[in-house]
Amino acid sequence: MPVAQLNLVRGAFGDDAIGEMLIEISHFYARTLYPDVDVAPIERVRVMVTLIEPQHWAAGGRLASEGGATAPYFSCLVLTGRTEEQHRRLIEGFTDIIARNLECDRLSVRGQVIPIAPENWGIGGIPASVVRKAEIAARAGL
Repeated sequence: MPVAQLNLVRGAFGDDAIGEMLIEISHFYARTLYPDVDVAPIERVRVMVTLIEPQHWAAGGRLASEGGATAPYFSCLVLTGRTEEQHRRLIEGFTDIIARNLECDRLSVRGQVIPIAPENWGIGGIPASVVRKAEIAARAGL
């Protein structure tokens, strides 16, 4: 389920920094959502960047192409039932990782955690609520 989307101004940040950030966020995301397992299921995580042309990005009422801020924005999806502490850790952690990797002011980073009901999220064409029940039954040996 873990899917995160980052929106960045094209050309404002280097490809290597973006790549390193994506890998770090992926591992952080998995560890935060699955803290009780020895090996977090990284294979479930999807993190992507959308690059937006500077003339199509405004922050503080100024276009990035005209010197406006290139303030990054992120959103991350989680199935409902995650704790308020997990939401807080995701917001804080994403912000820290983005600011560090992209060398930007953390106060310029904006983002949100978006809860999704398991019956509204598909995994291989099957609602996550059904997949979860099957996983729990398999672990219990049912």
